[in-house]
Amino acid sequence: MILIARAGVLAMLFAACAAAAAAQPAPVVTPSPSPSPSAIPQIGRVVTSDRRSEAASNATRPTFVVDRSTIESFGSRSIGDALANVPGVDLFSYGGFGAQIDYGIRGTTSSQTLVLQDGIPIASGSNGVVDLGSLSTVGVGRIEVVESGASTLYGSNATGGVINIITSVVAQPSLRISDGSFGDRDVAAQAGSGNFAVSFERHIAANVYAYPAFDYTGGNATPPGTRANADAEQTVVRLSYLAQLGDGWTARLSGGDNAIRIGVPGGLSFLTADARQGTDRTDALLDLAHTAGSGTLDLTLSGVAQKLLYLDVPDLGGEDDTYDGRTQASLRYTTTGAHSDLVTGIDLSRETALLTFAPAAPPQPPVATAQSQAAAYAQFGYDPTAATRVTFGLRGENDAPRGEVLAPSLGLRADLGAARFTANVGESYQVPTLIDLYYPGFSNPNLLPERLANYDATLAFPNLGGGVSIGYFGRDGSNLIVLNPTTFAPYNASRVSVNGFQLTAATRPLHHVRATASVTNLYRALDTSTGLRLSSTPPVVALVGLERPFDGGPFAFGFRVRVVGSSPDVPNFNGGPPFADPYDAYTVADAFLRYRLAPHAILTLRARNLGNERYAPVFGYPAPGRSFEVELATQ
Repeated sequence: MILIARAGVLAMLFAACAAAAAAQPAPVVTPSPSPSPSAIPQIGRVVTSDRRSEAASNATRPTFVVDRSTIESFGSRSIGDALANVPGVDLFSYGGFGAQIDYGIRGTTSSQTLVLQDGIPIASGSNGVVDLGSLSTVGVGRIEVVESGASTLYGSNATGGVINIITSVVAQPSLRISDGSFGDRDVAAQAGSGNFAVSFERHIAANVYAYPAFDYTGGNATPPGTRANADAEQTVVRLSYLAQLGDGWTARLSGGDNAIRIGVPGGLSFLTADARQGTDRTDALLDLAHTAGSGTLDLTLSGVAQKLLYLDVPDLGGEDDTYDGRTQASLRYTTTGAHSDLVTGIDLSRETALLTFAPAAPPQPPVATAQSQAAAYAQFGYDPTAATRVTFGLRGENDAPRGEVLAPSLGLRADLGAARFTANVGESYQVPTLIDLYYPGFSNPNLLPERLANYDATLAFPNLGGGVSIGYFGRDGSNLIVLNPTTFAPYNASRVSVNGFQLTAATRPLHHVRATASVTNLYRALDTSTGLRLSSTPPVVALVGLERPFDGGPFAFGFRVRVVGSSPDVPNFNGGPPFADPYDAYTVADAFLRYRLAPHAILTLRARNLGNERYAPVFGYPAPGRSFEVELATQ
């Protein structure tokens, strides 16, 4: 297995640190979270890293948390916006509100980054990804981001890590209205009774904005103009219910409907002034949990259905619409002893897709496809001393009709006085999507799963200021699925090698003001089969934040800056130059000022892209310029 190549090196690190921890008196460890971009108070427990609730300080995998306070302060209407200040997360937006947002973690693509909602995968069955630009933050309590390979616990697509969107049950009534630049208007409301809550949001944006001329070194030039057909409207409803059934049983039921209609303006070199797109997504989840003594048994049943419809005006005879479905049943048992813990479970899921095609000659009938996954996993954690923790995990999965996959993992946490050392090594994988396998004329039924080895190590000083850490990470893999740019059919061709380091730091609150900073340096992101750098892999991303919450008085304010280096576009696998110019480097600054008008009324002023940076985060798709927003909310 690929894992063996790296296991020896990290095993020596594990042994050295474990020995050091065992040789000293066991320190008193105060639970504290991993470095987090969230506002104070910080989240003290996480549920994603080890697929169980635990103190954040106990997790071996690097974990960041975006809490509800940060989402509300910066006015993040989509999950993509909410992740803008998380170290290691790459975001590529195709425009203003409603536009698609591609993503990755530490040099991975969207399809290699698993997105969960309440612990359950929500990517579409057809292409294996979810559009973070269309996922609303309504009803979201917090977002946990795990930046380490996590296939042992979660299966396919968790190569770069996991983004877990955790919804909440909040019955307290609230109302929020806002108005901003580019015709951006939003209204959201929440109400409930007892353990039942309902959330609603209606958001519209005209997204008409000017853009400058773009003249790249590759000769691609576009004149200045005004972005049109980029409008968006979204309606979201989310329901939540939590019940204590007695005798250790609890039940949670949640569900939502998200409908978004957008214009599809196209790239500047290929404008599509009449193209429209509609996405309707419905999800439901039932979780039954029983706790007895030190053990908890969870049964989760979930389903997601999505319709992706193209609505050209005028109607030119239809488009290639897609209907996706995903169902999953998960049974998990967790138990914790004095010096050990165990997480075991079974995941059963089925993905379906109906691919339809516009009228053509000869006519192409709809294609109905499906694939199923059945997996069993276990992760054992052992504390040889009060200052040391070791985890061993293994997942066995059958992906019909692709075959079997094994994914082992090993983790370590060692408290070394004032420092904390964590490290992980494991295998991850990504199975081909339904479109990869079955799309007529542009598929490959012989594709194999991608296989990668992940490794990371982090040295943190939780009590140095507000917390400081430096981490190293890497990834090596084969059988990566790439698209032939000539035939547009996928094939297993690439081998990749990714390496980088990440520095995070935070200050202690000074007069209620806290500062955060991070730098992620992806110094190597190479397709070793071609010698080219991987696309969408900015070599440096730096983040700086400053925030003062309301606990310091009637005013709250915040400021954040995101600096992103230039990134390659799609490489030419025939040996020529890339097909487009690199993605722009850019610096974006956002700020907010909030004032508590009354005990339950808050006025907020926000400014985005303060420097009016004019750039295209994706080649041919210019970002909006400077914008302002005013919001009135009850809380």
